Amino acid sequence: MASSATARRICAPGMAEPPNATWSNCLVVGNDIVMSGVTAGLEPDENGYPLTTRAQAQRILGRIVSMVEAAGGTVGGIYKLVVYLTDINDKGVVSEIRREFFKEPYPCSTLVEIRALAFPALTIEIDAFARLDCDLYQ
Repeated sequence: MASSATARRICAPGMAEPPNATWSNCLVVGNDIVMSGVTAGLEPDENGYPLTTRAQAQRILGRIVSMVEAAGGTVGGIYKLVVYLTDINDKGVVSEIRREFFKEPYPCSTLVEIRALAFPALTIEIDAFARLDCDLYQ
């Protein structure tokens, strides 16, 4: 019989899961770190306006890095992103923000346009995959 990997739930600072959530933000299974689609949340900017796609992407990637670090990994362990945009014209913004968080070799990535996300103010959501036993930058 094959041995099974244990899973542990990761809670990163500032990313509490709602008490009625039927998902986990982040799980570590063996050496794999798997994250649910990450959004920027619904908090407005300092002037009370909804966040731009740029600001949402920055917040999301910051949250992804926080979860990976809370799991014991590093940004270099992030090897795959799946980006969902409500407006494909924002793909350039996504590329710019990725350059702020990653360097070559960049994580693999898929980017698709979708009709809508869970809340109208959200314009981007990102799934992320990382490993504890690899570092793209070593």
